[in-house]
Amino acid sequence: MARSRTESQLASCPHGQATFCRLHHGEKEALLGRPLCGECFDYEGAVLWNAHASRLWNNTIQVIRRSLAEAGGVTQSSLKHVAQLHYLKVAEVQRRGLVHLHAVVRADGPGTIESPPPEWLTTKVLASVIRESVRRSTAPRLDGLSLHWGKVLDVRDLGLSEGDARKVAAYVAKYSTKTTDGSKEFARRFRVRRQIENVVDDPHYRRLALTTWDLAERPAFEPLHLRDHAHAFGFTGQLITKSREYSTTFAALRGARATYMAERRVVDPVEGTFRYEGRGYDDPRAVELAEVFFTMERELREEAAAARMAAKEAP
Repeated sequence: MARSRTESQLASCPHGQATFCRLHHGEKEALLGRPLCGECFDYEGAVLWNAHASRLWNNTIQVIRRSLAEAGGVTQSSLKHVAQLHYLKVAEVQRRGLVHLHAVVRADGPGTIESPPPEWLTTKVLASVIRESVRRSTAPRLDGLSLHWGKVLDVRDLGLSEGDARKVAAYVAKYSTKTTDGSKEFARRFRVRRQIENVVDDPHYRRLALTTWDLAERPAFEPLHLRDHAHAFGFTGQLITKSREYSTTFAALRGARATYMAERRVVDPVEGTFRYEGRGYDDPRAVELAEVFFTMERELREEAAAARMAAKEAP
C-alpha cells in the first residue's frame, strides 16, 4: 500500500532516519537506549541535564518542604517543630546515558526518628505535595536556560503492607545495582580526550563522553568541572544520597563493620617466604583494557620526553 508524501515525511527525520522502530528487542540487546538518529539526538542537552540533575533535585526537596509547611499552616522554618521530611535518593544512569532518579520519601513527627507524623500529614497529602512540587520545580542552567522534570512520574506507597524495611531495602538495591554491567570503560575518570576515543567502543557512549569533555571548554560551564565527570556523562552528584537523619550513616556502617571484623580477625603465623606466582585477569576484556592504558601511558611519557628534548635543542 502506497503512503502519501506527508506520511513518508513523518516517518523519517531530516537526516533520512526512521523516527520509530517496530522491532521487538531483547532485554540485553545493545541497541536498547540508542538514538535512532545520532544527528537528531541532543547530546549537549543530555550532558547538561546530567550535570544539573542534582541541583534540580535539591530545589525540588526545598519546594516539597515549603509545600508541606503551607499544608500544615506553618512557616517553613517552623516545619521541623511539626513534622520532618526524610528521603533516600538513588541515581540510575539509564542505557540512553541520562540520569533517572528514584527516591524513598518519608514523613515523620517532630520528635525522634520514625515518630508518627501529625494527623493532617497523611500518605495522600504527601503524595499530592510531591506531585505538585515536581511539576513546579525548576533549576537554572549555567548558560541561562532552565531545566524541569520530565513527564514520567510514578509515586507509590511503600507502606501498604508489613515488611516495609525489607521492601525499601530491596527497592534501593534494585536501582543502585541496575546499571552495574561489568564494563570498565567508565569505572574511572578519563585523563585525556584521546583516551575516550581509543577505549570506549560504544559510539553513543563515546559521543556522550566526548561531548562532556568538549563542553568543559566553554567558559559558562567551567564551574561544573565537566572533564572530571566525562566518565559519568556529566553527572556531578553521588549515586546514593540521603537526608541527614534518614536511617543510619555510612560512617556508622563502616565503624560497625570494622568492629565486627576486628572481633573475628585471627592472625595466623606465616612460615617461609612469599614468591611471585604470576598475574592474570578473570575477564579477557580487562587484559585488553589494561594493555590499552599501559600503551597510552607509555606513549604520553615518550611524547613528553620528546617535547623536552626538542625544547632543549631549540635555539
